[in-house]
Order: sequence, then structure tokens, then C-alpha cells
Amino acid sequence: MDFSSKLLARAVDEMALLPGIGKRTALRLVLHLLKQPSARTMALSQALTELREQSQFCKQCHNISDLPLCDICANVNRDKSLVCVVEDIRDVMAIENTSQFKGVYHVLGGKISPMDGIGPHDLTIASLVQKVRSKEIKEL
Repeated sequence: MDFSSKLLARAVDEMALLPGIGKRTALRLVLHLLKQPSARTMALSQALTELREQSQFCKQCHNISDLPLCDICANVNRDKSLVCVVEDIRDVMAIENTSQFKGVYHVLGGKISPMDGIGPHDLTIASLVQKVRSKEIKEL
């Protein structure tokens, strides 16, 4: 696509780097943002910046959190001996939306994929093994 503005082209290129967003969708989103009041786009920009700078991974389960422990791991009513191992944070959200699971999670942060050069050392498997060895877990 040819653009009359280098700024527009750069914004579209950056937006198109997001998963599932092609050039046409990126252009549509960028043009939509341009039509919004400045305060709206600044709020979006600030929210993304704060997310990047202030969020962290839970030191126990590797879920995304605002604090060292996520709300799930910090909840005293959760069964810490029951652990659901999931690929990523979206899986935690999906299971939590069912309101059925009362244990805690362990987020691997991806899946082993030799074709993509991702091995066990690239995931949070070591901390999971450590939890199992410490006998904290009754059911995995």
C-alpha cells in the first residue's frame, strides 16, 4: 500500500505487526484512531504504556499480575495442592470464566516447538518441576 504520509505508513506498519492484523485491518484501525478525540488515543497509549511498564508475572504461577502474587495465588480460599498447567494466560482466563476450578495454575508461557526453536528451557517447566519435588502439589 502506498501512503501519502510517512507517519500514517509507520502507524499502519506497527499495527500490522499485531497477531491477526493485516495491512487493511491495520489501516482501518489507524484511521479510526485518527478520527477519535486526542484524549481517547492518549488514554489508549497510556494504558498500553502502563501495562508494559507496571505489569509483571506472578512469582508462583507466572500469570500476569499487578503485584508479585496474582489474585488467584493470593486467594487463601484456593486449593494450592491442585494445579492446572496451561500454555498461556488466555487459558487461565478461559478456565476462570467457568468459575468451576478452585485450584491454582501454572502458566508455561508457550509450548515446546523444535521447529520454532522453543525447548523446555524456554518455558517455565523448571519451576513446575521444583513445585512437584517440594511435594506442595497433590494433583497436577
